[in-house]
Amino acid sequence: MILHTLNLKDFTSGTQEQRLEFSKKLLASFESSGFVKLSGHGFDAEKIKKLFGWSKQFFDQPIELKNEVMNPPGPKPQRGYTGVGIEFTSKLHKDEKIRAMSDTKEHFDQGAAEDNEFPNRWPKGADLAGFQPFMEDVYRKCDLVCLTLVAALEVAFGVEDNSLVKQCIPSATDLRLNHYPPIRVEDMRAGHTSRISPHTDFGIITLLFQDSVGGLEIEDRGNPGTFMPILPEDGDTTEMIVNVSDTLQRWTNDELMGGVHRVTIPEPLKSENNIMLPERFTMAYFFKAMRTTSVAPLPKFVSEVNPAKYPDITALDFQQWRNNIMYS
Repeated sequence: MILHTLNLKDFTSGTQEQRLEFSKKLLASFESSGFVKLSGHGFDAEKIKKLFGWSKQFFDQPIELKNEVMNPPGPKPQRGYTGVGIEFTSKLHKDEKIRAMSDTKEHFDQGAAEDNEFPNRWPKGADLAGFQPFMEDVYRKCDLVCLTLVAALEVAFGVEDNSLVKQCIPSATDLRLNHYPPIRVEDMRAGHTSRISPHTDFGIITLLFQDSVGGLEIEDRGNPGTFMPILPEDGDTTEMIVNVSDTLQRWTNDELMGGVHRVTIPEPLKSENNIMLPERFTMAYFFKAMRTTSVAPLPKFVSEVNPAKYPDITALDFQQWRNNIMYS
């Protein structure tokens, strides 16, 4: 399975032919693998270095300080800090063996700055004084990338311009900083824990930046149940990975399927023994539809011979249902 790389500038600054070609390739990659690599997204190496620098600074705090902005476990959109062992992504899986595994990660979640329904929880310490404005800027830039990709999907689907984009405004997206603490490789091999278990995401698409440690793997659709590693090429942490998520699968009535992924032992270390896996940092932007938007199949993808496979439910209800599984 090949993961294609597309340049977003072909759509934002290209000719009509380039925009159409980008849209077709985006759809084709989503159909074949559920993933695509993206360049030309506006995040340079210095921005990503600062992003992971802020992330490390937050997670290096004493647990008492992180817990001052703790996210109360439950179905609502996450805001603030969630410690190791609280969220169980494994519970979303059908396999009972995987469902019994724990995730060895901690994370910090934020929503839109303007979200008064589920307000953000920002740390107050002087050492993190620049954290909030920096992360709000990252959020805005990621939102623009996602809206652009949805506009490209409108072209590829042959639906009316802005028909899907308008379903994503105002933003209901969650941005997450993930920290995977060091862990013994033997603990990972024992099968009781994972950095994160195989899963799909809830939203429309997800943007991901990862450091150079490795461990991200995506399911090979040509060989279900087998996974292939996705490492930044030449250690390039500006490489953005985009995956299809559950809402887009529902909207397209399974024409596009959510990209299954996990985080495990990095490929170069799988044959090693008696070592600690190094800590790992990522940022995920879980792009979601407006909370009152239906995540039932769109009329474009429903017919007499292909009836709707999913019921009518709002984006917020869908998210809360899935969150409740992970925190139950």
